[in-house]
Amino acid sequence: METVLVVADRARCDEIKKLFCLGGYAFIRVESEKDARMRILDLQLSLAVVDSRLASASPKDISVFASSQEIETVLLVPEDPAGHIAAMMRKYGVYVAVESRDSFLAVMNAIGVARERIRKAEERNRRLLERLRNEKQLTEAKCLLAGRRGMSEKEAHSYIEQRAMDCRISLSDAALGVIRELS
Repeated sequence: METVLVVADRARCDEIKKLFCLGGYAFIRVESEKDARMRILDLQLSLAVVDSRLASASPKDISVFASSQEIETVLLVPEDPAGHIAAMMRKYGVYVAVESRDSFLAVMNAIGVARERIRKAEERNRRLLERLRNEKQLTEAKCLLAGRRGMSEKEAHSYIEQRAMDCRISLSDAALGVIRELS
């Protein structure tokens, strides 16, 4: 379940909750900037929604702070200054939505797209790091074979490949076995 921090007064919080189409959210409401900052630092939040009409705090400061803590943040603003505020908040990584269901859903969809892209990039990064580790092990094993057994790089590579096939293990596992054996 995703935890959403709503920085708004009680009546506006109820309106904001209605903007979320589906369930699966736990809402925490705060009204003051101090409480918002404490919750942002203390809790694992998926999203922060800040009402720009909040009188007892600075909505822009809260939004920037939440975003700086790696929390997806939506600042709800009236329609008139939305374009200006959106341009200003973009550099801080804060999404701006007009106080309407369609605008809010568009921003939530944009957040979903951004999260999916990040997930795919992290997966690509994980695969590349694994490949780099395997290449490093293979190179280290070939260097050990060349240094300790006088093999050429090609001979060392063939030796490791043959060992992997004979033992029915991956090339990186065979290289790791050579490293352990010769270190």
